[in-house]
Amino acid sequence: MTKFLPWFFVVRRMHGKLEIYEQLWQDAAAAFERGEAKINDYLPDKDTDPRRGVTLVFRPSAAVLDRVVKFLGRLEAVCPGQYFYRREEMHVTVISVITMTVLWREEMERFEQCRHMIGDVLNGQRPFKVDFRGVTAARDGVMIQGFPMDDGLAAIREALREAFARAGFGDMLDRRYKVTAAHISAMRFCRPGADMKQLLAFLNESRELDFGVCDVDRLGLIWGDWYASTETVKVLEEYRLV
Repeated sequence: MTKFLPWFFVVRRMHGKLEIYEQLWQDAAAAFERGEAKINDYLPDKDTDPRRGVTLVFRPSAAVLDRVVKFLGRLEAVCPGQYFYRREEMHVTVISVITMTVLWREEMERFEQCRHMIGDVLNGQRPFKVDFRGVTAARDGVMIQGFPMDDGLAAIREALREAFARAGFGDMLDRRYKVTAAHISAMRFCRPGADMKQLLAFLNESRELDFGVCDVDRLGLIWGDWYASTETVKVLEEYRLV
């Protein structure tokens, strides 16, 4: 059952998550000051990227997406020519089930068992809230910061990790890193030539921008590419949180 936390505990939790975003920001800001960005060479032609995987996600609310799209319009004016996520592609990763890899076909052999486990774990899980506030960046792009306002998202992630471990599938999750945040990927660098100082100034102005609170009562299990591109994504299962 989802527990709504006392305000002082929520602040501490939010500050804990903020440390993740702040570290990303400090690293990215230093790189941007030097005029450096990590370019994704696949993005000019995503069809050449062979990586595929299965991810449990949720989609932000329409109100949150409206504000993100408006922000991206301003960001694109400052940093044109890069890769901007489309509205229908924006998502938050709950957990990566089959990590994006060129070997995804081999991993899919265990998928049906994973699907059943996920359904069992999510049965009876409660909705949760996420506050989307401010932006951060990594060397490869820009993200919208998300702060869980209760323990629902963390509880779902831990329950999934425990279930996979009991089934002997613990090696499947968190291969790249342990997912703890709730960010929305918004932009990725796909070509050189961006005015990094202008970009950095704009992002600094947007560090506390309010995108709104999202009530999450539905999760989706999707198969697709690294970018959750509309052209590749297939919804494998949907789960209602009640």
